[in-house]
Amino acid sequence: MEGKPKKYEPIHTLEELQVHLQWALSLELSTIPPYLCALYSISDNTSMGYSLIRSVVIEEMLHMMQVANLMNATGAPISLGPDNVAQYPGFMKHHAAGGPFIQLQAFSPQLAQDVFMAIEQPEASPRAPAEGDNFRTIGQFYKAVELGFEYLVDKFGEHAVFDHPSSRLQRSDTYFGSGGGRLVVAKDLASAKLAIREIVQQGEGAEPPRPPAPGEDPFEGKDHYGMRLDGTYGPILGTPWGLSHYRKFQQLATGAVAAPPVYPMLPNPEASKFSGQTRRLAELFDNCFTLALEALEGAFTQPTPVDFFGIAFPVMRFVLPQIATLLMQTPVELNADPALGPTAGPAFAYRVKALKDIVTEADELLANPIASLGPAYVLTWRQNLGLATHVLREALPLFEQTQQRATAV
Repeated sequence: MEGKPKKYEPIHTLEELQVHLQWALSLELSTIPPYLCALYSISDNTSMGYSLIRSVVIEEMLHMMQVANLMNATGAPISLGPDNVAQYPGFMKHHAAGGPFIQLQAFSPQLAQDVFMAIEQPEASPRAPAEGDNFRTIGQFYKAVELGFEYLVDKFGEHAVFDHPSSRLQRSDTYFGSGGGRLVVAKDLASAKLAIREIVQQGEGAEPPRPPAPGEDPFEGKDHYGMRLDGTYGPILGTPWGLSHYRKFQQLATGAVAAPPVYPMLPNPEASKFSGQTRRLAELFDNCFTLALEALEGAFTQPTPVDFFGIAFPVMRFVLPQIATLLMQTPVELNADPALGPTAGPAFAYRVKALKDIVTEADELLANPIASLGPAYVLTWRQNLGLATHVLREALPLFEQTQQRATAV
């Protein structure tokens, strides 16, 4: 027998607002692995589809950092630990029953339509009610957060909401990639609402596309995605407003942007499904993903965040893609044709391991490729793991220094 749907309870205390902001941080994080998995599965990284999905991932990272700013502004404790990291496949936490059911899969137009567009589903109407726990669209969830800010400022004043020691940890100058938008430092109600509006308008629950009203900030200043004069695919500057994540995925779902070629990855992979070197490789990916989360948490919570970003971003840009695409070229059954699959893939599981031990494991794997898959595969193994191991080894002294500083604070 189904229980009664949860009744919306407005945010009336700072503690309730802090809880909702942690949910928001976990929510933004939960979208990144499925989008990254689809991105890594694309075998042609010069394709339009690859660039389009990559632009969404970059903006989701911006949204995570923006929520972290809101949390630091209000004195909320920030955690990217296992309790706040999604497990796949599974439903999105705090979303209304019935979806979206998020899976790790190779990209397909059907995935874009059934999963990604469901995640980014727009509000049915600008008059859609605010919803906290058990929300139907992410836009309605952020509407509840915004109303919470308004209520608390009206009742207790901006000083009580925004004047916390952790507010100095907010960032406006640390962001990687070339996606649209900017980090906003939340110092009062107006700037907090600006930060929330940026998140919503870029993708989560965005209203149907429309040009901005006079004086309205479009955040990106760009709209159409296509081939640019330099031969690359991406946002064409000079158009008046930005495409939401929902509309970007809609382009892929409908074929307006052609579906790119992909590796035949096993859906919802996990290390326990593999054996031998393949399993070790999958566990190495999980270790490095967890390392990136640990470094990001440090960047959000420590007074020397640049050092932590100096670890998180190289791992995310140069380590995770190299290991993931190597997994996707490794057949689950080593005597199978890797072009037909199924191949292995990344699970994005929370698996803690000391960085020095990660480096040791990466070195051992680098020295022992799966020779039975042929010389071309061995070359890919050495190239991908060689770059990943180099980046991890370079990060080791920096990570040890930042951990020592964090312990001393």
